[in-house]
Amino acid sequence: MKLSYAATLLGLGLGTLGLALGQGCSSSSSGGTTANTGTVPPPAPSGPMTTSTTAENFALHQIFLGDTDRNQVPGPNAWKNFGYNLDGKITTASSTDVCTLAQGAAKSAQADGTNGIDNSFGENILPILLPFAATPSKTISGDIDKGAFTIMFDVVGLSSDPAQTATGLTGQLFAGAKFNGMPTWSPADDWPVRPELLKDMMTIAGGSTIKFGSAYVVNGTWVNGTPADVTLSLSIQGHSLNITVHQAIVTFDHTAPDKATNGTVAGVIQTEELITSLKAVAGNITKSLCMGTAFDSIAQQIRQASDIMHDGTNSAGQACDGISIGIGFNADHIGDPKTVAPATVASCDPCSPTCGGADAGVDSGSGDSGVGDTGVADTGSDATGD
Repeated sequence: MKLSYAATLLGLGLGTLGLALGQGCSSSSSGGTTANTGTVPPPAPSGPMTTSTTAENFALHQIFLGDTDRNQVPGPNAWKNFGYNLDGKITTASSTDVCTLAQGAAKSAQADGTNGIDNSFGENILPILLPFAATPSKTISGDIDKGAFTIMFDVVGLSSDPAQTATGLTGQLFAGAKFNGMPTWSPADDWPVRPELLKDMMTIAGGSTIKFGSAYVVNGTWVNGTPADVTLSLSIQGHSLNITVHQAIVTFDHTAPDKATNGTVAGVIQTEELITSLKAVAGNITKSLCMGTAFDSIAQQIRQASDIMHDGTNSAGQACDGISIGIGFNADHIGDPKTVAPATVASCDPCSPTCGGADAGVDSGSGDSGVGDTGVADTGSDATGD
């Protein structure tokens, strides 16, 4: 496989990365650590209930994929500090009480980050991209800063106390389309909302389909509560790569009224779901990926990054079928969402003969049915406003 294929497919630095989250995120720096469980989110307090009814809308301003630390300093081990210990194990390359790696995978693929943090995406997927996109986090954060896209966490129940501890908080998630002009990253900004995550795609009044009904805050760290699925979309040259992060957690530090810092998206990507999503957009990047042999090589590398079970557990005797992931973010308080952006128009799959492309039915004989079997239909859940 040519590494440039993988770099282009994941679009980091060679295309704009957009994110649309279904539910959940987390913060490695916010989590506590113990000898047994490693880095984990703070548990829900026993009380009291929040007395605040204030709604605050935080827009993602910076993103950290694991190629740099939170100060944007590059380093090969930066990924180790993004995420949580999802499986309750402190795993090394020599561990044997873990799921079976894919054929050809290095034992290091199962090694954890700091205090048991699970982040095979940062450890094993991201390094493929670095020769072609040396600072993807910095590049993508620059696009966000210019208003290319954002994600908004609309939270109710936070107070101005940086050490607040309370239960009974709520919230919802919106995907931000392209901003009209340059954002000021202040309450003056009315950032347009993508309609695809709205209950009523014509208006914001009905709210988002993504709700946080059991959130809480511990000493200033906000936690979404019950882990849930996250729909994450990477916008690759204007086309949406949809990924579901399962068993996801959302946390961030609310140490200042206008800031949500030290946030992280942490959870598990089901390996075959990722491969299917990549197959659906591969032909938009290069038609050479419409042929089974080229894509098969990429799919094998993805399988070799599997380090966990898709439900977040990890035990011997089972094949690893999930890829752990941890992504960091910082967000700023902006205006409440008011405007709905136009829906995204579905695009044509260049691998399909009906789109004027190559016949996607050509196969390498390895069991892969061809890149173009799944048509590309940009769901609009990426937040780039394309």
